[in-house]
Amino acid sequence: MNLSVWAYPWDLHDIGTDVALASLTVQGVNTISLATSYHAGRFLQPGNPKRRVWFPQDGTVYYAVDDDRWDGAEIRPLQADIVETEGDYLGELVARRDAGGPKVSCWTVCLHNTRLGMAHPDHVMRTAQGDPHFYALCPSSPAARAYVTGLAAEISHRYRPDRIELESPDFMGFDHGFHHEKDGLGLLPEDRFLLGLCFCDHCMTRARSAGVPAEAARDKVKALLDAAFTRELPQQQFPGFPQQALDAFRDTPDLHAYLVWRTEPVASLISEIRAATHPGTQLLVIDAEGSWWGGVDLGRIAPHCDGVLYCVYTVPSPRIAPLLASVRKVIGPGKTLIAGFQLFYPEVASAADLRDRVTAAKDLADGFNFYNLGLVPAQRLPWIGAACR
Repeated sequence: MNLSVWAYPWDLHDIGTDVALASLTVQGVNTISLATSYHAGRFLQPGNPKRRVWFPQDGTVYYAVDDDRWDGAEIRPLQADIVETEGDYLGELVARRDAGGPKVSCWTVCLHNTRLGMAHPDHVMRTAQGDPHFYALCPSSPAARAYVTGLAAEISHRYRPDRIELESPDFMGFDHGFHHEKDGLGLLPEDRFLLGLCFCDHCMTRARSAGVPAEAARDKVKALLDAAFTRELPQQQFPGFPQQALDAFRDTPDLHAYLVWRTEPVASLISEIRAATHPGTQLLVIDAEGSWWGGVDLGRIAPHCDGVLYCVYTVPSPRIAPLLASVRKVIGPGKTLIAGFQLFYPEVASAADLRDRVTAAKDLADGFNFYNLGLVPAQRLPWIGAACR
């Protein structure tokens, strides 16, 4: 069974690659899922002996970029400064793999990139009212699509990792998390969902070409949001939401048609990424419950990838097996299904709690990923071995 741990290159640097790999392989870990494209944040790192609180450079890649590959590209990756100062850890892990070490997976953030969004405002998601979501490149944008497919091509053809894990190849929601967010209105789930719908020029053009009433859908969402902003207190307009998912909007046919359509840019982007990726590198899409908010339709993307890394971080143990079984039914028996777990406390209370979660998944998953090497104390890593034994 494939057992992997998500890791940041700066943690491998500070812990020491030999020490880090030794601490993981003794737990049965046989793959390292290395962050190769990532976003900004503030990370508390009890597992890192040097960088206890760390602010990663925003929207960069953690490998040696070949500038010649990006000649003429409108959106280009920025190589993180620490690749130059601390080393190319993707290259190091691949060399170690070729010498008999753990397999290498590239944990690749796709469209969630505030640095690139600020630099390329014509290619970010926009609300029905025209406001930009700078943290989210739009999957309908040709330039954003070329950027993501270019990442997969460069990583897979130059480094030949065993797999690539795609994070955020979809429409980012309104509630993803940004610096000092403010909401004095008291947004309802339906309001947050509507604020996360994209009506940028690229989406409008793409939807119209598919025969979707894009303008009518945009005008409906704008009217709904304008009304929500003028009420004294929030008032629900779609009583079936979110339990009924997109069906809650069936009585607004233009909007419903648009919501059904928005799975197309996501699925076709994943298809283009697969075509650009080296055939020897497996392509997995990172997914989780509720991803339909971002335009993900598992049944539609399954033919275009090698499988799914399905995160069940906070799913109670009794629900894990039925949930993974439903995913397996959708993607089919021939696709890889990896279950993603976290080691965060109190969401996972103990080694026994993690063991129960893993046990619930073991007959349905082809492997497990655990989050995250540097974000938890080193003393918690033995939970992995105890759970998987």
